[in-house]
Amino acid sequence: MRILALLALVVGCASCKHISLERHLYEVERPQSITAGGVQWNDLFLGEGPAAQGGDVVVFDYTIWLEDGTRVDSTLDRGVPLESALGTLPVEGLNQGLIGMRPGGRRRMTIPPQLAYGSKGVADLVPPNSVLECEVHMVEVRPQKP
Repeated sequence: MRILALLALVVGCASCKHISLERHLYEVERPQSITAGGVQWNDLFLGEGPAAQGGDVVVFDYTIWLEDGTRVDSTLDRGVPLESALGTLPVEGLNQGLIGMRPGGRRRMTIPPQLAYGSKGVADLVPPNSVLECEVHMVEVRPQKP
């Protein structure tokens, strides 16, 4: 009888706004971390599943801004996430900053110029010696095969 009463309570409250039977990613407050190369990062959501390591194929969405807030690029504009082996991305700061991310995770990064586009920049898009701000949503991690 108690089991039926508990089940009725759970099912009855499933439509309540304050109780949900769905799994949600919870926002976390984590201290800022820094890679050995100098990428500062902060996890917004941790995600679940395998953590990305060098050589793994990662699928992720990103948005990149300059320090002044100018939006530089985003996969969201194209509607297709980026897929690449970790360690082969053209922005070294992303190769470093994506390590340890799990599917469903979100991370905010500050990438110093030497790990971004350096003294060359990108014509009419990224001035030379620019710091990049980047937010990434990890969609999938496919561990490299042994």
